[in-house]
Amino acid sequence: MKEQKIYYYSDELNDDFAGTDIVRKPLPPDYEYLNKGLWRRFLRAIFYHCLIRPFTFIYNKLVKRIKYVGKKKFKGYKRRGAFIYGNHTAMMVDAFNPSYLAFPRPADVIINADATSITGIAWLLKAIGGFPIPEGFHALSRFNAAVKEAYEKRHWIAIYPEAHVWPYYTKIRPFPTVSFTYPVKLGAPSFAYTMVYKRRKHSKFPKRMVYIDGPFMPDSSLSNKEAEKKLRDEVYAAMCSRAKESDCEYIKYVYRPKEEGEKIEAEQ
Repeated sequence: MKEQKIYYYSDELNDDFAGTDIVRKPLPPDYEYLNKGLWRRFLRAIFYHCLIRPFTFIYNKLVKRIKYVGKKKFKGYKRRGAFIYGNHTAMMVDAFNPSYLAFPRPADVIINADATSITGIAWLLKAIGGFPIPEGFHALSRFNAAVKEAYEKRHWIAIYPEAHVWPYYTKIRPFPTVSFTYPVKLGAPSFAYTMVYKRRKHSKFPKRMVYIDGPFMPDSSLSNKEAEKKLRDEVYAAMCSRAKESDCEYIKYVYRPKEEGEKIEAEQ
C-alpha cells in the first residue's frame, strides 16, 4: 500500500502547496479586466460559451465525477449577479467550478496575480474570467471598479478567501473579512460552496462532493465593517459545518514550526 502523502505547514494563512514555483511578473498598469470592444466581447463570449463551458461540464462531471448538493438554493438568483465563496483545495477544479455553478450566468474568478505569470496560460485565465488582484492603490481602484461592473452586468463572482491552494485539505482554514467588502457595498447575495472528500471503496483517490449553502445577505442595519464580519462568519460557519462531511484524508497536513530561512515542502 502506498504511503500517505504528508505536507508540513507553518502558516495556515500564507503557506501554499500549489507547487507551481511561479516567478511573479507585475500586471501592466492598463490591465483590462473586462473586454471593452464589441469584437473582443463577442470573441470572448463565443470562446467561453462554446469551449470553456462544455469543457467544464466534461471535466467536472465526467472526468472528476463531482456530485453537487444544494443547487436548488440558487433558484431565483440566476437573473442577477452574486458572489460565491469556496474552499481552495484544487487547481483545475477550482478554476472551473464557478463556471459550472453560475450557469447560465457568466462567472468571474478573483485570483492571485501570480497565476497570470504562468507561461502560456494568462490568456486562458482571462478567457475564463480571471480577475488578478493587483498591487498599488491606483491599480486596486481599477480592480474594484471592474468587480462592481461585472456584478452590475449580472456576472457571478467567485472568491477563494483562503487564498492559497492546499490540495485535498479536509478542513477550512481561517480567512479574513476583506473579501466580503464587495457584497456588503453592493448589497449582493452570497453563497458558500464547500468541496469535501469521501472515501471510495475501489480507488485510492477520494470522491469529490460540493455542498452549496446560502443565500447570505449583508445586514444593512450594521456598519459596513460589522456587516462584513457578520457575513464572513456566516459563510465560514457554513463551510466548516460542511467540511465535517469529509471522511478520508488523502493528504495529511502536519503543523511544524519553520526555522528562519527554511522552506516548508511536502513529503511523500
